[in-house]
Amino acid sequence: MLSELALTSSSTDTSIQVWDFRTGTLLISFKQNACYERGLALIPHPGQPNRVGLVISAQTDKALLHVYSWQKDQTYLKIICPEKLISLAVSNRGGYCAGGTDGGKIYVWELSTGILCRVYDGHYKKITVIKFTNDDTAFISGSEDAGLNVWLMASVLDESADGVPSPYYSWSDHSLPITDIICGIGNFLSARVLTSSLDHTCKLWDLSTGFLLTTFVFPTAITAIALDPAERMLFAGGRNNLIYQVNLYRKLENKGFGIEIASVGGGGAIEDVTSEHSGNEGSQDGNVRVWDINSRQMMKSFNHHKGPVTNLFTFLRPPDLFKSGLSPNKISVQPIIPFKRIQQNLMQNDSDSEEPMVLILNDNTKDVLDVARSERDYKSQEFRDLLTARENQRKFRIGDETLALQTQVSELQSELLRVRGHYHRVKNLHDEMYQELVSDFMSKRREGS
Repeated sequence: MLSELALTSSSTDTSIQVWDFRTGTLLISFKQNACYERGLALIPHPGQPNRVGLVISAQTDKALLHVYSWQKDQTYLKIICPEKLISLAVSNRGGYCAGGTDGGKIYVWELSTGILCRVYDGHYKKITVIKFTNDDTAFISGSEDAGLNVWLMASVLDESADGVPSPYYSWSDHSLPITDIICGIGNFLSARVLTSSLDHTCKLWDLSTGFLLTTFVFPTAITAIALDPAERMLFAGGRNNLIYQVNLYRKLENKGFGIEIASVGGGGAIEDVTSEHSGNEGSQDGNVRVWDINSRQMMKSFNHHKGPVTNLFTFLRPPDLFKSGLSPNKISVQPIIPFKRIQQNLMQNDSDSEEPMVLILNDNTKDVLDVARSERDYKSQEFRDLLTARENQRKFRIGDETLALQTQVSELQSELLRVRGHYHRVKNLHDEMYQELVSDFMSKRREGS
């Protein structure tokens, strides 16, 4: 039977707690962790987006990322970063990891290789939150400068483009720092985005057009938001320890057609939701509470932390998570490569490196991949011609690089000869001036004596 787990962290505790969602039983506690709010992310298992493989968190005291696996409660891997990260996000399919810094920089790594794909200035101030869209075609960053930027992954990963990539959208309707972002279900052309801010508002955006659909005004600053799976209701947690429930659809009576469902707002309309609060939010006192949405009644309350809860995730229990005291069978830990600290241009690879080539010949290409074929079949004339063409291409590439290096050496030698000539002329002029000054000084001294 599948069971749902909750993962929480606190700003005062040095551990990450993983416990059963229904019983509250603590399953594992990851040690040596001190992460920021929204500085913790879950890494999916390769090929299984709904299965959590690893946990990664950005540390508050050092420029480090701690990676945890389900096999032990100690740090599985420590990754040194170029600078301290404040916010962290992993794409839904586990392809990329994005981090934001206190100075507004954005780092993007490829998880499978650890390559630093891009680093650039995304905001003027600290980046508070980063979220990927549901289809991983873009990610959205929010900052203390009250700005929101939508970055297309195709633009961020484009190595032929120089300088800072341009955001696909830049939203500046908020007036105070951004606190949370939610990307709705669907692809880039159909999803909606919800953002919250300390300016007492939550805004609903259309991701395909970039238009502001609705603004919800609250009586307090909003620090966290959530959507139900069907995107029918918005839940906003305020600084006054209240959770506000907002219905995103209204029932409209239409004579002759019964009841119709219409979305709230549209065209930038402002909705006042002051009276739609329900329940208390207990994250500041270290408690985690489970609520029933229909009755708005608290079902359970768990206390696994001594301070405010800063990060909370729910997910299905991974198959490689075992209770303490049991000796599980040998299960391979999900591999992860340490992140590079220097950006490398993948278009300037070593010419001697051998990379696999995919060649589609015809409808019978699958015969080429048949491992039962003899060595004689792979040494056909077409295969030898392909290898010869590739070798010639490599030699031409090496020849071009050698010619460019020789030209650069010749230019440097010419520059050195020119500088040497200037040096000799200046030295001769200096010697002449020195002799003239010494002669004049000695003649005046003899005349004085």
